[in-house]
Amino acid sequence: MATASPATSSGDILDPDFESPNRKANVFSSTFNLSATIVGGGVLSLPLAFERCGIILGSILMVIAAIVTERSMYLLCLCARMTGSTSYGEVGKVAFGKSMEYFVSILLFVILQFALVAYMVLLQDIWTSVLYLWFPEAQDIDKTMVLLVILLIMSPFFVQDTLHALRYNCYVSFASVSILCLALCHSAFITIVAPEHSTSVAVEVEETTLKLWSSSADDVLFAFPIITLSFLGIFNALPIQNSLQQPTRSRIRLVLNGAIGSSLVLMLLFGLGGYLYARDDTDGNILNNISASGGLFFLLGRLGCGVTIMLAMAMILLPCRSSLMEVLNMLLQDSSDTAKHDAGTQVSSHVTGEETPLLASEAGDDKQVTVLGTTQYFHEQSKTMDKYYWWIHYTCTFGIVIFCYVIAIHVPGVAVVWSVCGSFLAFLIAFTLPCAFYLKLQHESEQMPDNATKALVAFSWFLLVTSSIAAIACTIQTTMGFLKAG
Repeated sequence: MATASPATSSGDILDPDFESPNRKANVFSSTFNLSATIVGGGVLSLPLAFERCGIILGSILMVIAAIVTERSMYLLCLCARMTGSTSYGEVGKVAFGKSMEYFVSILLFVILQFALVAYMVLLQDIWTSVLYLWFPEAQDIDKTMVLLVILLIMSPFFVQDTLHALRYNCYVSFASVSILCLALCHSAFITIVAPEHSTSVAVEVEETTLKLWSSSADDVLFAFPIITLSFLGIFNALPIQNSLQQPTRSRIRLVLNGAIGSSLVLMLLFGLGGYLYARDDTDGNILNNISASGGLFFLLGRLGCGVTIMLAMAMILLPCRSSLMEVLNMLLQDSSDTAKHDAGTQVSSHVTGEETPLLASEAGDDKQVTVLGTTQYFHEQSKTMDKYYWWIHYTCTFGIVIFCYVIAIHVPGVAVVWSVCGSFLAFLIAFTLPCAFYLKLQHESEQMPDNATKALVAFSWFLLVTSSIAAIACTIQTTMGFLKAG
């Protein structure tokens, strides 16, 4: 039951309520949970973003992306507090109607497909290099076959309705990235101070002048979506607020600032460290710049990233499939009431059983899990599922996997995938929509705005306009890049 509390700001509606026993996450654990879900496979392309932008400009863009991401997350949290919503889609539904909720589902489906493609590209690069390390006598290893074998190994995970046991995978990913970050910074220091003693770089780095600032608009428009996408975690902002103890506005700001700030430090060091030793040879996947003899920390980081990305791919597939089935359910519900009951309701009832806990639940309630930024509840269901559902379930699962595989083996590199995804979708879902939701809800609010609210409204208009312009500019640049290349 969504209720307001005297401890919160006037008009705030929280679900669960302010004093709910289900709220067992403190500020520290919430901060770490959110930062662990933000830092993922996307950071492997950050060194390339610095190579394109330069050290100073790249750092400035990282700080800008961090600031606007934190503000956008806070706006979405405020929208939830104004409406009692518990998920991104619910906020959109209250602000603009049911069609917006479906639109958010479609966006989630598309952006998760891009993430699956990117992870497949990363996996074939990571594990091919590991195989060369383990079997140095091998002459030529087919990356496409390596990826196909990985997908076959992971297929039992892909068809599951829930992967609750993998809810801690994000922490392993965070640890792997941290290990890689330390190894990169150490190698960068050795490369700069004593390059003749460096053995971690896969190719010999020529003595080149470090780029401090890029004057190329194309390079900036290519790199900024990669930087923006590396902070994408807005789907997890509301679950964090839903589980936080004493969720005052100041406490949720403390969590968001801490998570974005710590992620910024780690990813900034990662991007700088990768660029400083790979220089002009920086690859879209920085692991491709690391030689097989790079050292124990690089090996641990490479293996850690390889395993966690495999598991993350399974976790991403579940909400991706769930979003697709929700859209199919929407199409089925356009028919008669009888058809709604016979077909649409059956699909919907089974979709609710597809849970992918990305964040570890601390609520102590076995019915509450987190689904890539949405909180869903288990429903008592029969173990014998309808054959019609299973047909859709398997068709959607392997259809998504096959489609993403075909795309992954043809794209030139993971940075291209991140750039395409970030050039429009990331701007839309991370910045544009939260601002639009807040402005609409605030406009319809009967409360008199105070100075803080007026400032947020002004910022929302600014971010709404600038993010729309940035999305258009980056999309045009990406499209022109493809036309020139093809």
